[in-house]
Amino acid sequence: MSIEIAVDVGGTFTDFVVRAGGIAAYKSSTTPLDIADGIFNGLALIARRRGTTTAELLAATSSFACGTTVATNAILEHKAARTGLLITEGFRDTLLIREGGKADTYNIYMDYPEPYIPRSLTIGVRERINAEGGIETPLDEAGARRAIAELKSLGVEAVAVSLLWSIANPAHELRLAELLTEEWPEIPFSLGHQVNPALREYRRTSAVAIDASLKPVVQRRLAEIETRLRANGFQGVLTFVTSNGGRTSAEEVLAKPVYLCLSGPSAAPHAGSVIARTEGIAHGNVITIDMGGTSFDVSITTGWDTPTHREGVIGGHMFGVPAVDVRTIGAGGGSIARVDAGGFAHVGPASAGAYPGPACYGRGGTLPTVTDANLALGLIEPAGFADGQITLSRAAAETAITTHVATPLGIALSEAASLMTLSVEQNMVAAIEDITIRRGVDPREYVLVSGGSAAGLHAAGIARELGIGQVIVSPLAGVLSAYGIATGDIRFNFARSLFTSSVAFDFARVTAVLAELAAEGSAYLDRMRIPAERRLLAFSVEARYAGQVWQLSLPLPRPSVANAEDLAGVVAAFHALHERVYAIRADDPVEFIEWDLIATGKLPINDAAADTQAGPDASAALIGQRRVYLKQAGGAVDIPVYDGEALRAGNVVAGPALVQERLTVTLVPPDATAQRSVNGGLIVTLERDAF
Repeated sequence: MSIEIAVDVGGTFTDFVVRAGGIAAYKSSTTPLDIADGIFNGLALIARRRGTTTAELLAATSSFACGTTVATNAILEHKAARTGLLITEGFRDTLLIREGGKADTYNIYMDYPEPYIPRSLTIGVRERINAEGGIETPLDEAGARRAIAELKSLGVEAVAVSLLWSIANPAHELRLAELLTEEWPEIPFSLGHQVNPALREYRRTSAVAIDASLKPVVQRRLAEIETRLRANGFQGVLTFVTSNGGRTSAEEVLAKPVYLCLSGPSAAPHAGSVIARTEGIAHGNVITIDMGGTSFDVSITTGWDTPTHREGVIGGHMFGVPAVDVRTIGAGGGSIARVDAGGFAHVGPASAGAYPGPACYGRGGTLPTVTDANLALGLIEPAGFADGQITLSRAAAETAITTHVATPLGIALSEAASLMTLSVEQNMVAAIEDITIRRGVDPREYVLVSGGSAAGLHAAGIARELGIGQVIVSPLAGVLSAYGIATGDIRFNFARSLFTSSVAFDFARVTAVLAELAAEGSAYLDRMRIPAERRLLAFSVEARYAGQVWQLSLPLPRPSVANAEDLAGVVAAFHALHERVYAIRADDPVEFIEWDLIATGKLPINDAAADTQAGPDASAALIGQRRVYLKQAGGAVDIPVYDGEALRAGNVVAGPALVQERLTVTLVPPDATAQRSVNGGLIVTLERDAF
């Protein structure tokens, strides 16, 4: 039987989803110093559980898909390669000036950010191409060779090239690539017009700088993963998840590693949509949360459409390539609580990670975390945590909370632990409000899909604060992003810059650009071995009214703009889009900036299986009572604990109660009920008068 494996490397745990007829989920501790070790520890665990060896498991595996934090961590930890930048003479400060201002303009304590590549490693090259693509100043090749030699003497490990109008005419960037190959054959380099053909030079330059700096790191880490997989018998297809939520080959991400900047979390929105569809949600309005050990990720899907953007930032630097709109904050199970000098309690963003981990892990951690708080409140069973891999110490958790929170605040242990959980929930509510209420979206019109091993204890509380009436907890909630990877499509983005206007539309050049994109996308799907019946080429254009600074991404009604009728359709679609987003339409000409293509290979999903073993009630799944501290229940109470895997379709659990499963536990609060669906999900419904 063919096996498919998907893995998501998180900050604390590495999650696995295995599809082999049925579907199964597993967890392994992440190994920060070498993520490949964590992956292979997990594979060894899976092999033991399946009664085989790692080599036999991998030999039977046809597909291995990976979401990796290699790129993200390299940027955040300042461990990317020492990179030089070749830029148009006179524009050495592009990365320093950015687009003006700081992220928080009015915060006088915030330092102005350092450029991603320091000015000392940025060298101007004499050349100039104008906005129409004409050559104003030929490339000074002798000066370019001297610049390359200077970077070589400075010991850089990669080179980024970003010339001012390379998007209009890439001739000079391409020539610099030839000179780099001649003068320095072993140096990895990236070209701005190929990585991110955006109009704005800072975004293009930042993207290519990050891309170049990641090449040595990503090549080394990905090569290590692939080499170890092949050495242990894997002969199947290896893919990696990119920031757009799709999977692609190692070759593609090695060529453009900047696309790995949001690898992993980008798969969660797709998982949320799959789960919501499976549970019969018709309107397609889904808020997906994924609370792991280190972070809390939230995304919104409206009418089954999950927005993307190009303003993703990691470590204060914009990576500029298409990314699923996922908001991430430091609010996971390992988020550390502290009390400041003014006597206020805070939770996160610092995390205990996998090592030393929360105090209750017994790995040397002494600081109190959300996991410690939930354990102290009685909401977590100490034995069997993380699929039986860790036995938690309640005494250690209580000591950490008492020392660092309860005593400084002068309150009881239970009150301190409850305060910690309330604080982290408020942080998560604020993150959801950022992408809903602050954008004019009413969260009450959505369902909440809970993901991540830590989320089940907090999802109902979050929903109550936002007025959301229904929470869906999938059997695969503990490995949500890994499930999104397992069920995700093959996908990659392609783009060309070409400016034209609705009043003087260049039909010939637009037709040529769209044809080039179609050919590039089709060639990519050929390489990925996607059959014709499962291919999708989705074209879009970045458009704006004349005089506007920012543009909107407009899906093209048709894959071509060949005549006046086609153009009229595109313009009408833009008017409708602008009115929907900004509540206004204008009679101004429409300008078109950049033409884009998403090439997708649709993969079948056959995981849903109806549960025909309906039980009379939930009593057969009851495994006992537990003393817990619940603020909403008035303090310490005894509540029933149910074995989630023993619940049958139609079984209803009345709150307050705990539903305990292998990789997660769900708190059903006093004002709610939970019902097991025929598709295996736990549907938590909150009473409306509780809001």
